[in-house]
Amino acid sequence: MSKQKYTAAQRAENCVLDLEAAVYQAAMKPRGTLGGICETFGLTYNTAVLQVNPKRTCHTLSPLLIEQVLSATQSSLIMDAVCRAHGNAGWFLLPDENNQCDEMVDIALLGQKFADLNSTSLDAYADKVIEPDEYASMQKDGYALISHIQTILKNAERNMERNNGNA
Repeated sequence: MSKQKYTAAQRAENCVLDLEAAVYQAAMKPRGTLGGICETFGLTYNTAVLQVNPKRTCHTLSPLLIEQVLSATQSSLIMDAVCRAHGNAGWFLLPDENNQCDEMVDIALLGQKFADLNSTSLDAYADKVIEPDEYASMQKDGYALISHIQTILKNAERNMERNNGNA
């Protein structure tokens, strides 16, 4: 797989992006998303478009706009980018307390996420050279695996508390 370059769309789907690219993908790829964000938060659309465009240097992406895009889209791309920027962090969503979970399905999905990471890693190491896109793909699969492990643990904790009187 080395030496293969992803297109921008493939990179967004398969890799962990830098923060500016992640905000752009979250705000612009589902058509109309940025317009809805501007309407919700009272932003000027033209200014917001310039701010989220990573190719435009005349406007900078503000932390407030990043927060607003994240709040409106709940984009995993942005969270992955923040963890990548930190370098030693990961993130996960806690399962909704009201949702009933199927533990067996969660455990089966854990195996699938591990297989995804294993496959991506084996492809990347096939020629003994890790390219940036390959590493970003491994990172994305790794974050998904860690997130799923945390989901299983949180659901197990809730089950324990429910069935053992908040032990």
